[in-house]
Amino acid sequence: MRPKIAIVRGPFFSAEELKLYEPLTDTFDVTFISSVEGTGGKTNNIQIIEVPCLSCLLDKVNLGEVFRKIGGLFNNAIGVDPQIVFNLKKTLQGFELVQTVDYDFMLTYQLARLKGTLGYKLVATHWENIPFARDNKSIVRRMKYYVYSNLDAFFAMSERAKASLILEGVDESKIYVTGYGVDENLFRPRKEERLQWRKRYDLSPDDIVVLFVGRVRRSKGVFELIYATKRLIQDAAIDSKKLKVVIAGKGPGERELDKKIKLLGLEGNVIRIGYIPHGEIHLIHNMADVFTLPSIPCKYWQEQLGLVFLEAMACEKPVVSTLSGSIPEVVENAGILVQPNDHMTLYEALKKIISDPGKRKSLGQIGRERVLNKFTANKISENMRKAFKQILGRHRA
Repeated sequence: MRPKIAIVRGPFFSAEELKLYEPLTDTFDVTFISSVEGTGGKTNNIQIIEVPCLSCLLDKVNLGEVFRKIGGLFNNAIGVDPQIVFNLKKTLQGFELVQTVDYDFMLTYQLARLKGTLGYKLVATHWENIPFARDNKSIVRRMKYYVYSNLDAFFAMSERAKASLILEGVDESKIYVTGYGVDENLFRPRKEERLQWRKRYDLSPDDIVVLFVGRVRRSKGVFELIYATKRLIQDAAIDSKKLKVVIAGKGPGERELDKKIKLLGLEGNVIRIGYIPHGEIHLIHNMADVFTLPSIPCKYWQEQLGLVFLEAMACEKPVVSTLSGSIPEVVENAGILVQPNDHMTLYEALKKIISDPGKRKSLGQIGRERVLNKFTANKISENMRKAFKQILGRHRA
């Protein structure tokens, strides 16, 4: 019989993640535990079991959104996601291995508490790449090290996340760098749809389109992008009429961003298109010439992987970004990386890419090749297959 593995996501379930686990169903009996309404059932040999969570129950009395807002404030202030999932003890009977989300979720704490009773191996996904992040907060510190002491393995999303764990004293033999991947057949160059999507946003075929996809907030460097754009249109070497910066995303900085765009007179060069569903992101990438997300590190956060970089690279788009967090590890030589929070070096990097079609093409090709070699869904699936076998092997020995 195939070993039974539960991927517990609760309210954080994403159908996109299923693609990483579908190739594993020939070796493991994979079940997802979801709290997202309407997701229960079976798809591509993966069983999805629906269980209630606190916000789900509060939704029934119109208080779910209030809880999510309060939970967001609590998470920002304390560093712990307070979402609780119910019926886990009954649902997880008979599973040999359980994979959970990061250590700083109440869901992971719940699973660590249940481990002794149910006897499963417990694995946590680990995105955090800042050592001892929020350890100055006692509630985080106590919860974190309780969870750590009950984990059999960590699936680190990057080498930097692994290095962070080692600094915190985690045994290196428990850490597997599995990474994260994209569907290279969905995210690929699509010349046939390039003009169609440009037309949707009133972009001409010969415009130079610089694309930003992300939360509209300071930590994503969107204001530095605006300042760099002003420099670009003032540069005599750049055809300012053809330069278009497209910003896809929503966030708390929208009002201030709109004010800055107006103040700098960039209404004709900067196009804000709001939130784009993930099912259309590959099409947005394909209407662009360059992708940029000039992320800025903060006290408790720096870019942990940046799935959007992989998506852009898979579509053969050159990247202009920053030396922040795990970005260099992902992008490597598929773009130009500059110091964060510096609109001048960002301007210079964008100018270099915009002015050189040959460089854009070569960096784009390097990026797609890099994704195909290291960051496809199938590559990540194989990383997890090897890790699961080793973890379960230790369990059965």
